[in-house]
Amino acid sequence: MSRQIFSPAFSFALVACASAPAHATEFLRAIDDVPLVAGLAEKPEPVVFESEQGRVVQTVAEGEVGASAISSFYIATLPALGWKQTSGQSVLTFERDNERLTITLREPRSGDPMRVQFELVVKLASSRLPE
Repeated sequence: MSRQIFSPAFSFALVACASAPAHATEFLRAIDDVPLVAGLAEKPEPVVFESEQGRVVQTVAEGEVGASAISSFYIATLPALGWKQTSGQSVLTFERDNERLTITLREPRSGDPMRVQFELVVKLASSRLPE
């Protein structure tokens, strides 16, 4: 009898994919464990800053998806991935361990696509996120 042992990363990815609603077809490239709402496309070249205190990643996605659908999606999906919502409206904030994820929705001007900015701040385990 052979036994298969899955790595923790594979197990996390499997749970993440199973937890994401059907309309999440992919994950952000810059923040690989945050699903991307179907209908949004991530812009190339995210901003990544790393220091001795931690890391900041900023990326933007655009598309023809309404703000309420985007908010509802992340409010429903991210808790299954370990994120706890700490605030919400046009700016959604989630925390998980030493990470803070901020999702900012920018209402488009007439004819422009919806713009969603994602910012992930990761503090080293020895430092805490500000309260």
